[in-house]
Order: sequence, then structure tokens, then C-alpha cells
Amino acid sequence: MSESSKSLSFLAAGVVSLAAAYFVSAGPSEFDPADKVGQRLNEFEVDEPKSLKIVKVAASGTKLDEFEVAEQAGVWTIPSKQGYPADATEQMASAATGLINREILRVQAKTADEHAALGVLNPSTAELKGNNEGVGTRVVMTDAEDKTLVDLVVGNEVKDSPGQYYVRNANQDVVYVVALEPEKLATDFGQWIEDDLLKLDPFNISQIYINDYSAEMSLAVSANGRLVPQVSWDRRGQMRLAYDNKDAKWRPLELVAFSRQTGEPEPRPLADDEELNEDVLRELRNGLDDLLIVDVERKPTGLSADLKAGDDFLKDRANAESLAERGFAPVRIEEGGPMEILSSEGEAICTMRNGVEYVLRFGKLAMDSDADAEAAADASGGKLNRYLFVSARFNEKVVERPELKDVPPLPEGADEPADSDAAADAEGDETSDEPTEDEEEEEETDDSDSAEEADEEATEDDGDAVGEDAAAEEKPADPEAELEALIAERKSIQAENDRLLDRYQETLKEGRKTVDELNERFGDWYYVISEDVYKQIHLSLDQMIKKKAGDKADAAAGSAPADDDPLSGLPNLPLGGKQ
Repeated sequence: MSESSKSLSFLAAGVVSLAAAYFVSAGPSEFDPADKVGQRLNEFEVDEPKSLKIVKVAASGTKLDEFEVAEQAGVWTIPSKQGYPADATEQMASAATGLINREILRVQAKTADEHAALGVLNPSTAELKGNNEGVGTRVVMTDAEDKTLVDLVVGNEVKDSPGQYYVRNANQDVVYVVALEPEKLATDFGQWIEDDLLKLDPFNISQIYINDYSAEMSLAVSANGRLVPQVSWDRRGQMRLAYDNKDAKWRPLELVAFSRQTGEPEPRPLADDEELNEDVLRELRNGLDDLLIVDVERKPTGLSADLKAGDDFLKDRANAESLAERGFAPVRIEEGGPMEILSSEGEAICTMRNGVEYVLRFGKLAMDSDADAEAAADASGGKLNRYLFVSARFNEKVVERPELKDVPPLPEGADEPADSDAAADAEGDETSDEPTEDEEEEEETDDSDSAEEADEEATEDDGDAVGEDAAAEEKPADPEAELEALIAERKSIQAENDRLLDRYQETLKEGRKTVDELNERFGDWYYVISEDVYKQIHLSLDQMIKKKAGDKADAAAGSAPADDDPLSGLPNLPLGGKQ
């Protein structure tokens, strides 16, 4: 083929391609969005979505707020929260039902010119200018094969048409009006998780210990290059209380106040006109029963299974700084002991009757930029949150040991026969061999003789029965019968003791297993709780002790506090700060 022929061939192919492209591109011009009216958006089954991503502009208007939840290998997690486990099956179904099979009611716009006015600008590509005006919420759902089921931008609610919203597919300009339930597209972290953190039974709480202090913590570099935590204490009180289920009341086991002059601990017994404040203690118990978390952050690696800092933990500056930024520091409480986690705003330990102890350490306030803005607008500070470090441990000492009965001794010289069941088994083994024919004949003869003898004895017994009954009360004690009765009693007591010990050992076993499971769950996370929950749990001596009802008038008359502190004894003192 000549060069000119080749050129003509390429030219012809190009013309054909252009023509094909024209007809292909001309197709959409035949598309009339109005034809979509009455059709359905998002047709899929409610259990098909296996991931959900919601993107919107944060309240500050300067950043995006992204929430994502996904199922992998049957386990729901929240990728936008570093993979925190989600309790999402029902919530995902609710979100799906809010989107699937939405009827297109009408076409509102065919071009992008009206996107801003209808609030359907894509947040993923929108220019953030300090507000979310004109920007919608993008919702993406995919199935188990990562196939997109929904990729929708939800805009403004239609004026005077409650429940109807402007929406568009993220890759199309056409804006439809459909009925939606956007309230089911929750991005609140708490709605996607098991938010009852401790999941404890309040009726099994045995003791509460509160260590009320504030600690200023910083990190310094030692001469050998290691990070060394420096702690400045403000210790205020320590309280250990026991709960009596029978009386449904708390009683103090140990109350200690730290002297403001010397810093030394001093016993703080209840005065005659004082009592524990059952109201605040009831709220404390309720707070532990329903300890709600509002956020989580993943911990650094390097903490051991029981959540204590390993000896090499301080060698990693990032890990130590991660703790310090949230109000925690690894310190060696006891000389030569392991590194423990010290918190900036005290700790509380909840002891259960099965020996499980929940150790709650309270750290710094947790606020992001949006929370700062909201808190500033809320003078009460009700929006504030606080870091919480949770671990579990086992305390065998609090598990009630069974009271075993004493086994009465045998009389001197008496022996208790071997276990009857074992003896029976042994006897059975010895006689298990098949008898010979001669032995069978002897047994039959013996059996007939025995039967005749038995009949004779029965006749004699019948004749003697009346006389024996009459003489029964006068018959002297039968030492053999008494021994048998004593042996039976010993066996009964021992069996009951064994049962109680087995149950005790099972309680210990279950308690240790529960501790392992809890630490497995708590181990990877810093938790964030509301400041209100913190105040509900972390009590001071002043809050825990009150004047008895009949002495309130005297207290109001101006009786001097024990340490002459004009603020001492006043209720509702702010917690967490230095006095």
C-alpha cells in the first residue's frame, strides 16, 4: 500500500470514529429527565449495604465531617474512628430504609446552575468558606462486592413540603425532589456503638473507692536520655465505701482528707451530726451503670495486657506524649514496681462482688475546634468532654469465701469405710467373671436352702415382732448404728463443703475470665465521656458527706468547718480544679 493510500485509510477511520462518537454523544440529548418522574431511586434490598459513608461540612464551616461504618467478615467497625467496633446492624438497616426505593416526585433542575440555591453542592469538592451554605450532605452506600448502591447528595428541604428534599446523584447535574428521612442518616458516634461502656450490674457492686486529686504532669529528659514524668500533686481526699444490698445503703470503710498545711493524709470520720449523702451516691451508682461514651481515640502501642506501661514504654517518645496530651502519665508508684498509669484528675475504682474491679482514670478535657466554639457559646460548659482511661483487674480478696461446716470426728479407734460407690464398683469388678456349671449348681442349692431358712426366720420374726416393739424403747444404744449415722452425717457435710468450694472456685475462674475479656475490649482505646458524667462519678468528700437533716439549721447558723476553710462543706464545689 502506497503512502497516500495509507493516509486515506487513516483519514477514513478517523471520520468513522468521529461519526460514532457523535452518535454516542448525541444519545443523552434524547434523555429527558422528566421521564424519570414516578420512577424509583436506589432500588436495592435493605440488607445489601455493607458500608456507609456520610460527608458534610462541620459546624465550623472550615472542614469536612466524615463518618464511615463498614462490615468486614461479619464484624461492623467504624473506619472513621480508627476501626472502633460498631453495633451497626439495626442502625444500618434504619439508614437504608431511609434511602431505598425513593419515588422521584418531580425534576427541579437540569443543570448545575441551581445547585447552590438548592443546597446540593457536593461537600467533597465544595470550596469551604467558613459556612455550609449551598453545600449538601453526600451519602455513599456500597454492597459486599464494593458495588455502589447509593451516591447521593442531599440538599435543602423543599419549602412548604415537609419531608421532601432536593437530591441528585453525585455524578449528575439533574436535581430531583423525593421524600426522604435524612434523620435516619445518623453521624452521631454514640448511635453506632455499644455506648454502655462498662456493662456492669449495679446490684453486684460491692465497693467504691475514689481517689480525689489533681496532678500536673510533664515530661523531662533524664541524664541517660529517657523521658521522665514529673508530677505535682494536689491531693484532696480518699473515700472507700461498701454497699449493703440488704439495707440498700452505703457505709464508709475509709474516709481520708489530706491536710492543706502538711499534705499528709488524716482520717476523716463522720461526725455525730453527719452522714453519707445517699442522693449523690445513688447518682454515682447510676452513672457507673450507664457510663456513656461520646467518642474514642486509639491508644499508642506498648501497653501490656493489663494496661500497665511496659518497662520500655518510655523509650518511645510518641507513646509517652500521647498519654501526656490526654492527661495520663506512666509512673512507678512503688519502688521497683511496674509502671502504672497516673491520671490528671483522679480515679475511681468500682469493685464487684465477683472480684472484678473497674479502674477509671480521669484525664484532661477533650475538645476539638468545633467543641471549643460550642463550649464558648455555652456558659454552663455542658458541652465539655473528658478523657477516660479504663482498665480491669481482679481482686480475689473481695470474693466472699464460703463458710464451711466442721466435719464431726469419728470415735477413737473407729474407721470410716472406703467410699461405698467405689467399694461397690470394686466388688462388681471382682464378681464379674462368669460362674462355672458347678458353681451355678452350688448357688442354686444354696439359694433353695437360703429360701427355706428365710421362711423359717420370717415365721420366727413375726412371732417375735410384738415383743420386740414393746422392748424397743428400753433397748440400749446400738454403737454400730450410731457409727453409721455419724458416717452419713460426715459425708453429707463434706459433700456440701465440696459444693460450696466448687462454686467459690468457679466464681474466681469466671471473674478472672471477665477481667481478661474487659481488658481485651478496653485495651486499644482512650474513651471520652461528657463532663456531666465525670462529675457524677468523681465525687469529693464535701459532696459525699452532708449534715443530718435535723442539723441543717445549726449548719446554716454558721458552725465553723473543721479546718476553718470558709469554702469547706459547701455543696457543688467545682470538681477537677485545685482548691
